[in-house]
Amino acid sequence: MVASDDHQIIYYSFEDVPDIPNEQIPVDALKKAIDTWETLNPNLEFIQSENSNIEIKWQKYSSVNHTGLATCNSVLFGILTHCVLEISVGAEDCNSNFVQNDENMVTNILMHEIGHALRLGHSSEKNHLMYSTESPQITFDTKGYVLPERFEELYVGQKLMLFDKQELESNIELLDIKITREQSQYDEYFKQYQYYEGKTLSPEEYKKAQNVFLKLNSQGEKINSMIDQQNQLIEQINEILNQLGCNPNFEITS
Repeated sequence: MVASDDHQIIYYSFEDVPDIPNEQIPVDALKKAIDTWETLNPNLEFIQSENSNIEIKWQKYSSVNHTGLATCNSVLFGILTHCVLEISVGAEDCNSNFVQNDENMVTNILMHEIGHALRLGHSSEKNHLMYSTESPQITFDTKGYVLPERFEELYVGQKLMLFDKQELESNIELLDIKITREQSQYDEYFKQYQYYEGKTLSPEEYKKAQNVFLKLNSQGEKINSMIDQQNQLIEQINEILNQLGCNPNFEITS
């Protein structure tokens, strides 16, 4: 690291991304993390170099306790000598399948660990970039840096599943409205049919009663068809929830 009163250059390097479905995500996340730190702190400059202060190592899976880990050598006179940042790019779901972190999730992990490389500690505030239950500072010391805000994060594929879930819920609500309307029409036909029920009818009345009965049956079939559609949509939502609920970051609440 090269530091002066108004400028701080940090040299970084990163190893090859492990064999994962989308190997570009960690690379893009690193650029996003660095750009975010530099934009908020114009005195900071990150330069890629083989002779680096920060060495980034990708971990395919997060550990039990950490999604990222910064191991830094001593800092002399406020100048960083060397840090190794272990950054996870995925996790294991409840079926022991690999689920990949999306770009924002990897970016958040990187920005947090870069914060440690800049000598920042942990915060006790849950939405804080440097939040952790491990030795949080009562009064967080920013060391003069402007800290990035955390990005909304998901696993790859979750955003689409959540969108599909929202669309299905909207369709179910629309069907609810339609079923209520059609049920009102059914009730009206049923009232008309009750007028003829149990009576001795003339040929003309019998014909009218028969027409009402046909309308009543047709309306009932229409409602049942809508209920079947609704049940199918509910099954699709349950399938999505089962998939989401299997992911480490998703909690189903009633």
